[in-house]
Amino acid sequence: MEAWLCLAGGNALGAFHVGAWAAIEQSGLRVTRMSGASIGAVVAAVIAGNPPDRRSEALHAFLAQVRQERRMTGRRAAVAAMLMRGHPSLFVPSWPGLWEILPGMPADRSQFRRGPMRRLLERTIDFDRLNDAEIEVTMTALDAETGTVVDFRNRDMALSVDHIMASTALPVLFRPVRIDGRCLLDPGLCENLPLRPLLDRPGDAAIIALDLFARQGTLTETMDGIGTRAQELFFAGQSERIIQCADLAGRNFRYVVLSDPQDEFAGKAFDFSRSNLERRVELGRLLTARALADLSGAPPAASAKPPMENASDDPAPSSRPA
Repeated sequence: MEAWLCLAGGNALGAFHVGAWAAIEQSGLRVTRMSGASIGAVVAAVIAGNPPDRRSEALHAFLAQVRQERRMTGRRAAVAAMLMRGHPSLFVPSWPGLWEILPGMPADRSQFRRGPMRRLLERTIDFDRLNDAEIEVTMTALDAETGTVVDFRNRDMALSVDHIMASTALPVLFRPVRIDGRCLLDPGLCENLPLRPLLDRPGDAAIIALDLFARQGTLTETMDGIGTRAQELFFAGQSERIIQCADLAGRNFRYVVLSDPQDEFAGKAFDFSRSNLERRVELGRLLTARALADLSGAPPAASAKPPMENASDDPAPSSRPA
């Protein structure tokens, strides 16, 4: 059965996509199109830029390069330290970076430089294979000057590491990327779930949308708890509007959301610790396998507004990874 895959952004939460891909491979679905925003663009490029029998291996190898062993007590301290010192496999401090606010300092465009990430992507992805377009891949980025989302598709142009860097250019932390005269940023600012590029294409394959922020959740009335919910609602609200405005009538559509009560932390998108990456991978596998269980025999969507409340069910307690 043919399927198209939509991969949302969420930085370290993107480990969920790795587990989801394992479930998709196991299901026997034939993925022919993918769209990706931010970490979703990275995952799509790793999948399409490797041979079919090495895709899962390449995804796990990428995770192995970015995961970190926690050397500090507590997640918050570890993430705060990383956002000051950088991540050796992804980004290093820029100079002057945030110190540009001091008198006499030159201007800078970001807190970090991403040379390590560029080199990691170049080692992990075969761009010739990606651009052979065995799987059609669309990466999105946000034009910082016009406010429009720009699509980069491997059947229309040769994708490069620059397109991935543009899709992951979270402003202030990472500098914008210029391509063809456009100043580009991470599209998560306005379209974190890149469903539109798939719906613009001809065909009626099943669509699997993988999202990384749940609309529903508990609120802990602390600064961290409120910040966590604000982050989730910002991105989940985008996704809800995108789905409700989409023409999904008659489409075989599955919406799978990372929902993890153990991961309620405002800095979770920058938590690359081994235990949390592994848990997200397992949740991706479990939740996607559940969503795909009845895909082949599922009736078409009855309306263009799927029930969001049922989209992010937690796995049963007995199947939740430790």
